[in-house]
Amino acid sequence: MHKFLLSLYLIFSLMPALLKAQDHQYDINKVDHNGLVANLYLPRVKGKVPAVIAFGGSEGGLGTGNANGEMIAPHGIAVLGLAYFKDKGIPQTLDQIPMEYFIDAINYLDTHPSIDSSKIGVVGGSRGSEAAFLLASLDLRIKSVVVTTPSKVAWNGLTMPKSAWTMDGKDIPALALGLDSNATLLNRFNAALDDEILVKKSLFKFENINGPILLISAENDQIWPSYQMAKDIELYLKNRQFQHKVVHNSYKTGHGFSQETAPRIKKSIINHFLSTL
Repeated sequence: MHKFLLSLYLIFSLMPALLKAQDHQYDINKVDHNGLVANLYLPRVKGKVPAVIAFGGSEGGLGTGNANGEMIAPHGIAVLGLAYFKDKGIPQTLDQIPMEYFIDAINYLDTHPSIDSSKIGVVGGSRGSEAAFLLASLDLRIKSVVVTTPSKVAWNGLTMPKSAWTMDGKDIPALALGLDSNATLLNRFNAALDDEILVKKSLFKFENINGPILLISAENDQIWPSYQMAKDIELYLKNRQFQHKVVHNSYKTGHGFSQETAPRIKKSIINHFLSTL
């Protein structure tokens, strides 16, 4: 699983000058709150602003969160670029990450004098989609969700045969890869997803999410079946008469998307948050 492509990070780094609308200047402040490793990208505007919690996938660190800040903050939405592993003071590998850490990120925004705490969203990609879905289903303060190349279930960590995620000190139900290391990652993920009983246990409670969802998937994903999992999420929510809007945009690319699709993906993410927060 350590070979994951850095899909969300690649989207933001491929075309840094694509979106030229610099409506708002912003400040970047290092966050000092309860052990969070994060930067707050805060637009210079009067009054309170919406905020998005942004983080990456298996690449770890602050890179993807910071890239989100540079992309979204000029449009008048604050971004909390968050690292949850592979940085000083936090886990070094994507293993046994406590969801309380992400909830603390909401708590920080909830009490910040410049943030409208009724308008908080989250964006995550690839392995980060797991954290985004878990956070949004656990905490109703999340009012808008964007995920790229999403998973519909939680998975084990990168180096331990245990769930990547915990809550209240207990493992969140998660799947292990199927087959063995001789098989491709896609085949190993698909084999695990064939176990309907374990999938049901590890499936996120999407119906608990308190806001609209934008799914962005890759139709030729060579890492895991993000397109099919996004379709499954759509059907799951439709069958449960989900009250909020669900949009699924798919692209005929691999897991890391492409230079050609990056402009549309960036624009769709920004527009989603502008229209839902």
